[in-house]
Amino acid sequence: MKAKRAPYTSWLSASLCAALLSYSIVCAPASFGKQKTKADEATITNEQIPVYEPGKKLPNGMAESAVDIMIASTPTNVWNALVKFENYPRIFKRIKTSEIIKRDGDLIYVETYLKPQMFVKNAVQHTVTNIADSPHRINWKQLDGNFKHVDGSWELAEQGGGKTKLTYTLHVDAGTIVPPSMVAFFLKFVQNEIVKQLKQYVEKEEKTKETPNVSMSKSYLK
Repeated sequence: MKAKRAPYTSWLSASLCAALLSYSIVCAPASFGKQKTKADEATITNEQIPVYEPGKKLPNGMAESAVDIMIASTPTNVWNALVKFENYPRIFKRIKTSEIIKRDGDLIYVETYLKPQMFVKNAVQHTVTNIADSPHRINWKQLDGNFKHVDGSWELAEQGGGKTKLTYTLHVDAGTIVPPSMVAFFLKFVQNEIVKQLKQYVEKEEKTKETPNVSMSKSYLK
């Protein structure tokens, strides 16, 4: 009897994890934690966000996943889209609101609310983002939410011809719910959705800049 139920239990846990990942990671680089401890605050103040470097050895239980995408716009334009957190609801379809709570040098704290979704226990999420490496890299760490640990980074590499190669990396510790290998598998789907939405937004903004209206052009000539 137990043997028959095991596959179902694994499937159910995996499905639940996939749903949570879909809604917990979508607002990845954005938010400030009301629940952060004094120790966390001290670490953040020292601008040492505890994130894991891509490709390096990870603790047991930690999953890593990275996806790349080419965007027909400059790194500066892609960067500007990523750090304008108040515009996230226009970029990422699962985000309801995104608000900057605090700025401290290169650290930005944002509170993000997700749209109502199945399996989402905590609709509000908080993270801290380090923008010191402008416009090449953004590091961020989630301070609360549905998982034990979530951090990640956006890396922007100029490719010439006004294009940018964007690499989106995530590290997630989902606890004992699902093995890291399965978490990494599901992360790919979530990340691909996110980078495609960002690409669509940035390239649309790029086209808008290339075709200014007549009144704007006349104003500029004056």
